[in-house]
Amino acid sequence: MRKLLLALPLALLATACGGPDTTTTAAGQEQVVVRISDPGNSGFLAVAKKDGSLDAALAKVNAKVKWAGDFSVFAPAAQAINAGSLDIATGSITSGVTALAVKPSFKIFATVPPDLAGEGIVVKKDSPIRSVADLAGHSVAVGHGGTSEYLLLKALQTFDVPVEKVKRVYLPPPQTAPVFGSGEVDAWSTFSTFLIPAVTQLGARVLADGEAIKSDNYVIYVAANKLLQEHPEVVKALFAFIEEGSAKEIADPAAYLNVFTQTGPQAVQGEQKELVVGIQKKGRPAQAVTAAEITKYQDVARFFLDQKVLTAPLDVSQHVVDVNTLGSARS
Repeated sequence: MRKLLLALPLALLATACGGPDTTTTAAGQEQVVVRISDPGNSGFLAVAKKDGSLDAALAKVNAKVKWAGDFSVFAPAAQAINAGSLDIATGSITSGVTALAVKPSFKIFATVPPDLAGEGIVVKKDSPIRSVADLAGHSVAVGHGGTSEYLLLKALQTFDVPVEKVKRVYLPPPQTAPVFGSGEVDAWSTFSTFLIPAVTQLGARVLADGEAIKSDNYVIYVAANKLLQEHPEVVKALFAFIEEGSAKEIADPAAYLNVFTQTGPQAVQGEQKELVVGIQKKGRPAQAVTAAEITKYQDVARFFLDQKVLTAPLDVSQHVVDVNTLGSARS
């Protein structure tokens, strides 16, 4: 899940000097400072912020967390890593391949199987569009070269709808809700961060979800090369925490909602809460990347090349690490 469900979205920020920040403890021991984007009001990271459990896990590898900033989509997080101001980020492989195509300074170290229930194409409840085939002759809001464009193009391929028959309206995801809500576009291809409030607040219905679309849109966690090289033990500790935390949240999603407040704009309530819990129960926990996932990543890269979203072939395997063996070659 991405931001709103708050189970997986995290961005661990470092200083702009190009490498992880450090500090010195009272005992004179060097400690890596890992800045993490604020997790908001829900999710296992919100619980970790409240109870200090991530700090406790990182302390075992002489690191600590500093909560700061926020990234709701992957593109700016990838740019921040490349600029040396970010250590760890999460997003989708569909956003990831476009970022990987521009000489990234990060690699993928963990993944989550596709969020098939929480992503897809939505239309208004009273829309005459009843199937993906009906999108022909209509407009669909998408973000350029990321998850939403992938979902639309994959849906058109799956249901044999000519791409040129559907008008793509490129909009930044956070700016799409009012355009969709006002009826300026006929449909919106999106993911859980925006799909859930579209359904609960904008009167949308899901035309086709990730399962119907046959999406291979894995969630990915990436780490800056410098962090991987200089502090692999920190990345391994983070992975272990993410793996365990994501599994616990899937087992009992409601327990990880409204961590800091039960009311106000950050709270998940009513219909939205029911939808969030239902989607999360269908999720899968984070895991290390295996050859099977790399094959799926490569399929996405090839699909984007075929659809002319990418302009050159991309070997995704060159941008993946085995988190289980990180640091094993160090003396």
